[in-house]
Amino acid sequence: MAESKTNNVQDTLDSLHESVLTVILSTINKDGGVETSYSPYFFDGSDYYVLISDLAPHSQNMKINPQISFIIIDDESKTKNIYARRRLSSQATAEIVDKNSPIFEKVIDQLAKRVSKMVYMLCEMNDFNLFKIAPTSGRIVIGFGKTYLIDHKNKIVTPVDENYVANQKKQSDS
Repeated sequence: MAESKTNNVQDTLDSLHESVLTVILSTINKDGGVETSYSPYFFDGSDYYVLISDLAPHSQNMKINPQISFIIIDDESKTKNIYARRRLSSQATAEIVDKNSPIFEKVIDQLAKRVSKMVYMLCEMNDFNLFKIAPTSGRIVIGFGKTYLIDHKNKIVTPVDENYVANQKKQSDS
């Protein structure tokens, strides 16, 4: 049973990564306020990559505070139930990828292939940076009563079910 749940989670993740081209980013500004925006992304199987201008507030915010959260969510016009949209939300750490690093060109090629050749023009501009977003922990919703916690670092998927809720209640009562 656990294996089929894990497979179902992985299938949903794969489907989201294939069908949703943008990630919604929540970052913290220098005053401690939360700002939300979006960016096209490339996922390499472990980390997410976004190409963002320094003119965008979330670029500056990630430079100041690399702790962010993000969500990848099904298109609402294509969902069967607006309350049960499939989605992955995660806590993550962001860092700039050096333009001279070997991974920079590989990721830019994949991002251009995924979203637009305009990526090549943008990465040549001095104000654009490629950010690597490394997820740490998250939650995936694949339908009503089908929510799972994801420990990205240890590759552990935990169902949020009656047992999970009971264990959380026991721990808070202790």
